[in-house]
Amino acid sequence: MREATGPATQVLRPVLDTYRSSAVAVVGCHAGGIQRPSCELDVVVVAGERRPPSTLRIGDVFIDLFFASEKEVLKPTSPEHAVSLAHAKTVRDTSLVLSTSLASNLAVLSASSKRSSNQRLAAALKSLGRAEEALVKGATLDADYWAMSAAYDCAYSWLYSRETSPSPSHLLQQLKGQSKGALRTFEAFSKGAGLESASRANCRARLEAVAVLYDVLGGGHEGAAPVRPIWSKVRLDCVGSKAAELGQRVEHAECYSYLGTESLNALRDLAAREGGASRKPAGPASLAGGERRLLGERLLRDLGLVRDRRTIREAVDLLKSQVSGLARKS
Repeated sequence: MREATGPATQVLRPVLDTYRSSAVAVVGCHAGGIQRPSCELDVVVVAGERRPPSTLRIGDVFIDLFFASEKEVLKPTSPEHAVSLAHAKTVRDTSLVLSTSLASNLAVLSASSKRSSNQRLAAALKSLGRAEEALVKGATLDADYWAMSAAYDCAYSWLYSRETSPSPSHLLQQLKGQSKGALRTFEAFSKGAGLESASRANCRARLEAVAVLYDVLGGGHEGAAPVRPIWSKVRLDCVGSKAAELGQRVEHAECYSYLGTESLNALRDLAAREGGASRKPAGPASLAGGERRLLGERLLRDLGLVRDRRTIREAVDLLKSQVSGLARKS
């Protein structure tokens, strides 16, 4: 049984004291041993009641708390959660629920990874279809967004196909680490995600744009209610801290990629909030017009959603080739 010891346990003392009767485990990049000093601790708390995820700060360390029932950690409904739990490191497990969870999720790791890969592959295919449709209509903003979304799902699908749990701020490192057969996948992801624009200045601009989206989603825009607790000042501070470290390490492509993930998540939640009862996924064009125009030209430029039709077309074609290859192997 793998257990997290040392500094992580000491940092989590307030969490352990708050949830005294709960089993606690670390997942994510800290469990995988690829963390940087600025990386938050992703912590699963096995609780008896359902609670939304939250981010807190203890000293200089950020912590993302995720709450799950015993039933969920023993048999996750999401295959991606099953992959994550298969690599978990236990901090406290008096009831042995996490020990049982680790064993059961490790036993089905191959199947969970394949399901995760297929789900991401299906999402990439849908996004590519929407990008194609947007290009036909001349809606380059939405086409850019959907191509970018497909790029991340394609990268995640590829990593899951190798039983690797993706970490957003380590994505390029992970893709490069899985070097065998990754050259074309890496090229397609880089093109689709627009990493040719990665620079210190553009990372700074994208971070500022993400901060605006956080403000809107967190309730700082016209009295709007937050979509979910993740859009908080503490969480934004965590994102900024990671971006700053990547900048100091001159890892601008990794930083731009990570902030791209944050951009997509924020735009997705914002579109869902503004769409109300509509079930059809919407691109950012729906937020960039009308009376309640939420996204201005400068914000979209800072987010990097300014590519022309030709560039988007090239990215879509590269991604289609990679998605087809992944589909044949699945």
